[in-house]
Amino acid sequence: MLVEKFFDHISNWSKFWFGLIFLGSIINEMANQSGMFISVPSLYLWTYGLGAMIGLIAKIRGAWF
Repeated sequence: MLVEKFFDHISNWSKFWFGLIFLGSIINEMANQSGMFISVPSLYLWTYGLGAMIGLIAKIRGAWF
């Protein structure tokens, strides 16, 4: 029962989780490699937050573009 609810949640919110985990990690690595954001404290929170926001917008719209 609990496992089914968990997997239902994952499948319903897949765009959000994709944005948070995948896009957040890509944006984080790009920001780290650029060197322009060295002085930004907690950069990973901002980059993963941006990925989560992109995923949430995609979930609400129903499509990525």
